[in-house]
Amino acid sequence: MWKQIGITLIAFWLPVSSNATEHADQPTPEIVGSLDGEQREWFILSHGSDSNASFVELGDDINIDITGSVDDEVWEGEEALTISLTVNEEQLLNSVVLYSIGASISPPLFTSEGGEVVVTLTRYERSSQTVHVAGKIEGVLGLQVELGEPPSQEEGIEIDVTFDVEAQKIEF
Repeated sequence: MWKQIGITLIAFWLPVSSNATEHADQPTPEIVGSLDGEQREWFILSHGSDSNASFVELGDDINIDITGSVDDEVWEGEEALTISLTVNEEQLLNSVVLYSIGASISPPLFTSEGGEVVVTLTRYERSSQTVHVAGKIEGVLGLQVELGEPPSQEEGIEIDVTFDVEAQKIEF
């Protein structure tokens, strides 16, 4: 989990806070569905070669980190939805879903860790510099009040969203 949080913090640090890539007309949300019974949508922000949807290769594994913002132009950590996926040979090996309550990706937050969340991939296509991934997230995110403490399912929120995202490759 600490590795996923570290990668997520790096994604939050990327300089994408001012402007999203301009789209014709109204941008389309890449993540849509319900959270705690309320219809929601999240946008992937990009600026130049920086994006809130990225991936790295670690051996044969592809680690994809997606951070959706509720605003289609300005990055705000509050109410962000973060999805971290590990894929090997087009098979989902691991996933972590976080929903931030405050302005940062530290507790209190809602997490799939130790929860009852199912992530299903419906599409995975890889080119040299991009990964197109789509899927569904269903279940209950647990509330983690403090770092190091297990999340509480009793204070969880239901999630039922779909995502359709193109992630850019990060090279170090």
